[in-house]
Amino acid sequence: MNEDQMRELLSRAVHVEPQLMRCLIEGLIRDNGSSSEIAWCSCGRCISFDDPRMNICCRQSPCITTKAEFRNLCLRHDVLEVANILNWSHQFNQAPSFAPSTFRNQAYRNFVQWQHGPMGAGRKCPYQLVCAEL
Repeated sequence: MNEDQMRELLSRAVHVEPQLMRCLIEGLIRDNGSSSEIAWCSCGRCISFDDPRMNICCRQSPCITTKAEFRNLCLRHDVLEVANILNWSHQFNQAPSFAPSTFRNQAYRNFVQWQHGPMGAGRKCPYQLVCAEL
């Protein structure tokens, strides 16, 4: 494969799976030693945030964000859109919102249900437990 073909293939991959390509590039940078190791990270893929409450590792090998289930349930726009429609029509009996924040919140809901099962009035999951898995 020549360099032009490789560039074209990477360009198409970025459009199909942008988050996956971002993780790949960050992993390459981390492997080359360009970024410093994060002391609290044990999966090797964490990034440091300004808010210390967000600096939590999944402590899984491989990292939970590399699993196909994570990409399918939490990153795919079509899955989030269907879940959003079902969630809004079930909970509020009205047309769903398609704001970016709604999709982000739906991704959180999908993740929590995938990792912890259905939640409700009698079953709650503390914020730290959810973040510990991200």
